[in-house]
Amino acid sequence: MSQKAYLRSLVFAALLGIPVAFAAVLFQTALHDLIDLVWHDIPNSFDWDEPPVWYVLLVPGLAGLLVAGVLRLPGHGGHTPLEGLGLVAIKPIELVSILPAALISLSFGIVLGPEAPLLALGFAIGVVGVRAARMAEDEGGRLLVLAGAFAAVAGLFGGPLPAAFLLFEALASSGRMQAQDIGRALLPGLVAAGSGALVYTGVAGWPGLDAPALSLPGLPDYPSVRLVDLAWCLLVSVVAAVVAVAFRDAAVVLSKRVLTARPVVVLASTGVAIGALAVAFRALADRPVDLVLFSGQSSLPTILAEGSGGVLALLVLAKGLAYTLSLAAGFRGGPVFPAITIGIALGVLAHIVLPDLDLVPAVVAGIAASTAGVMRMPFFAVVMAALLAGPAADDVAPIAILGAVVGWIAATALAKE
Repeated sequence: MSQKAYLRSLVFAALLGIPVAFAAVLFQTALHDLIDLVWHDIPNSFDWDEPPVWYVLLVPGLAGLLVAGVLRLPGHGGHTPLEGLGLVAIKPIELVSILPAALISLSFGIVLGPEAPLLALGFAIGVVGVRAARMAEDEGGRLLVLAGAFAAVAGLFGGPLPAAFLLFEALASSGRMQAQDIGRALLPGLVAAGSGALVYTGVAGWPGLDAPALSLPGLPDYPSVRLVDLAWCLLVSVVAAVVAVAFRDAAVVLSKRVLTARPVVVLASTGVAIGALAVAFRALADRPVDLVLFSGQSSLPTILAEGSGGVLALLVLAKGLAYTLSLAAGFRGGPVFPAITIGIALGVLAHIVLPDLDLVPAVVAGIAASTAGVMRMPFFAVVMAALLAGPAADDVAPIAILGAVVGWIAATALAKE
């Protein structure tokens, strides 16, 4: 591609980032409103202090029935979360199944994240942008499509930087692009994410719109790394990596055993089982079902404030099993956010049970190890863990690297694929 054509793609990428980011905000707003409707407005209308057992079982089970029906539409709901993030351009028509399948799964309590449907949304708008700009579907067109995906997830992960590492590692590991071409391929995406960030900033105060990004509010200061924290965080990283990889590998094994069953039966029964895990957790721990259901993004402040090691251990078990079932059954969503949540819960648990281990490095090690273990993307895991540490990012960087390396080793050594 000529230099002139490449510069043209950068200009179009800057323009593309704005509608993509706004579409991503609308998707997240719709998801937030559906969760409120199903899990707050309806129970409140019946004056329930908390959703009854039958309701917690019914809603995820109903999600299975609805998703099974949506998968019959064009696009078949997109790729499954066990396939990773999926960096393959899609046809815009496929959104008629991808977005509803994800909205139903995520809002009805299935334990997956919103990153996969957002990527699909970005890809589809990128395809539309290429056609509107009358660009050929050559390298320039492909770069613009990829830029759409870039802009869609940038706000979700806290900005262009973590999104860049995410897509960099995803492209590098896919083997579909030469190493020397990756930087050139990602630059239009970086431009699109930059212009899209203006949208995320601009709509922050708009009533009725919701664009939550992953964050850890209330995390205390951590002025410097201590040797005792480094020593304990090695253990935390090993445990978090092994646990996260075990949940994902269990999903791989389980998915192969249900391939011959009817999707409607698998999805509906799995949804009920996920609800049963949430009900059992509430009964044993006296904590809300929300901690087990969903991706975990909105429950992070509650997890950080939890003071019972027994509750946290039970949460890791229940949410991990629900995550395994969600991955295996064929619900639609992304695999990243639940892995981060499990890592945070393990970090808080370690802070409680291990003597003199500070909360911040424990949580950072848990995030990095679990994320790298599930996604097999250590660079992305380091960036996410460090950024979530807030002002302590520089100080905990060595711990984030330690956790990510351990997570990657666990993923390559223990994976069943």
